Amino acid sequence: MNELLQTVDEIRRMSEAELTQLGEDSLMDHLRHQATEARGRHGGLRPGNIETFLEDRDCVRYPTRLVLEFGDMGPHQFAQPDRDYRSNHPEARVLYLRPILGRRPDLIALAVSYMIPVINYGQVINDEHCIEYGAALLGLSTEDYYNCICELADFVGAEPCDAGQQPPPAPSPGCGGGCSCH
Repeated sequence: MNELLQTVDEIRRMSEAELTQLGEDSLMDHLRHQATEARGRHGGLRPGNIETFLEDRDCVRYPTRLVLEFGDMGPHQFAQPDRDYRSNHPEARVLYLRPILGRRPDLIALAVSYMIPVINYGQVINDEHCIEYGAALLGLSTEDYYNCICELADFVGAEPCDAGQQPPPAPSPGCGGGCSCH
């Protein structure tokens, strides 16, 4: 109890920047932990276990279905989550994927791995969160995972973002571009 009070007092004395960094560090640690747990439960993410993974509420917060359509995604995106208005579940999600990914199930798994933090936590998530989560889920270094995501974006023909525009989250294993995703 005394340690908790000391921690509360320490937090109260932090600057806004320190509090922001503490929150960011906590979120990143949580995402890494969640991805590591999911990897242990499912052995990573592969074309053969995507549906089982998406049905696991310990891994994916909301019921989520995959659709090979553009939805509302921008030209710089390979995937875009949204509410699933066709579902009876009020919190259901749909993950729109570029239709060309239908030719490459391995890249679908990569795209899904990147987008899970956005599906689970929404707008508080940025690209760094998605890369950390996806790398941990697939057992890759963040650098290797990032390279796989870049190859995925190139494969689908995603356009570069305009200056100052934050790109959307990316995907998971086996991009086929010579990196260590496979």
